[in-house]
Amino acid sequence: MTTFKYILRDTMRLLFNHWVLGLLTLITAGVMLWILGITTLFSLNLESLLSRLESELMVQAYLKSDANVEEVFNKIQALDQVSSIRIFSPSDSLNKLQEKMGSQSRVLDMLGDNPIPWNFEIHVHSAELVEALVNNLRAMPEVDDVVYAGLVVKRISALSRISSQVALIMFVLSVIITALVIYNTIHISLYSRRDEIGIMYLVGATRAYIATPFVLEGTLLSFIGAIAASIGIFMAYFPCINLLEANMPFLVRTLITDRNVILRFCLLLAGFGATLGWVCSYLVVARFINLNTKPL
Repeated sequence: MTTFKYILRDTMRLLFNHWVLGLLTLITAGVMLWILGITTLFSLNLESLLSRLESELMVQAYLKSDANVEEVFNKIQALDQVSSIRIFSPSDSLNKLQEKMGSQSRVLDMLGDNPIPWNFEIHVHSAELVEALVNNLRAMPEVDDVVYAGLVVKRISALSRISSQVALIMFVLSVIITALVIYNTIHISLYSRRDEIGIMYLVGATRAYIATPFVLEGTLLSFIGAIAASIGIFMAYFPCINLLEANMPFLVRTLITDRNVILRFCLLLAGFGATLGWVCSYLVVARFINLNTKPL
């Protein structure tokens, strides 16, 4: 307990006696973790946008006049690619078409009998499954025609694959850059105190006793910086969402707008910042002490 008290005392002494370097470390950690958080949120929102677009992809299947509707419905519903399916009778389809045409729907009266057959509105789990679903539907003898936006499906599928790779690369690069910046900042702070470390080593302090205050200092400063970054992200995110909602409301519904989700993300970022600070501090302190704790 006494040793721990001395370690805490030395940690506080390091923080207050070298407050300029401590402030530099805190600001650097906060800025880099803020950039990491913004980059990650951008990637998550991009994934959310593409997932929403994929969920809204629709395949329309029209049946032959002699087809057993219930039997075909069960057959399509059993396909692995199908996430949801809705059935439309000829009268339902005609009413839906009239609503879309508005005042021009009177031209439909010239058609006489309703020409629209029974049909299904089918949604898939992801854009990559659309082609397989279309092939399965066209292979069914009861299906007369299949309608879908083939070019749109291919583009969304390609975008989804690319965005996943880009999001992963952005996250990995952000973590690496953040870790390197924090590592180097702590290393500069530690190098400025090399004389203190040498004196502590000469008076009989153990390596663990020497290293622990520096590790705690780096962890604490990174944690405070991460909290500041998390607060900044939380305070700025929703005003940006409100601004987008005022100008592009069609886009906002595809983004992450749940406050609880953003709050959990910020808490996770704060914990990640503390962990990253501890790892970087431990590595730089261990390396520095191994190289420099020699009698003067």
